[in-house]
Amino acid sequence: MEQKLQELMTIGGLAKEAGVGVETVRFYQRKGLLRIPDRTSGFRKYSELDLRQIRFIKRIQELGFTLKDAESLLEITFCSPKTRPLLEKVCNEKIVEIEKKIADLNGMLVELRQFHQSCGCEASNTLQCSLLECFENDWECCENPNRRKK
Repeated sequence: MEQKLQELMTIGGLAKEAGVGVETVRFYQRKGLLRIPDRTSGFRKYSELDLRQIRFIKRIQELGFTLKDAESLLEITFCSPKTRPLLEKVCNEKIVEIEKKIADLNGMLVELRQFHQSCGCEASNTLQCSLLECFENDWECCENPNRRKK
């Protein structure tokens, strides 16, 4: 990719274009995710490739990958028959991880709704009950007069 002089940016310009702070750019450089360019006229000048790399890192993080994952993925220059098995493995592992998180969050949501209905809303039972007792009995003590003790 050929660079034109007008495409070169200062660190501030790069950060603004990428939607990150200057410290994030410096952090990525310290972590080896982004090159540190030589100084030109007293300033470090960044290219469109640097901008694309920061956007890639941000997008990978939005998908749940770590910076270490981003570093490994940045080493893969092309999607090819040679790299596809690795990319498939990495993506499948992340899919399984996210599906587990979704299942965990759905479980939390069910329990939170149960807690809300039992103790946390005006429509819940008007009787007083011990919050700890309610918790120990899966939120049933506030609503169920025949509550069970675990």
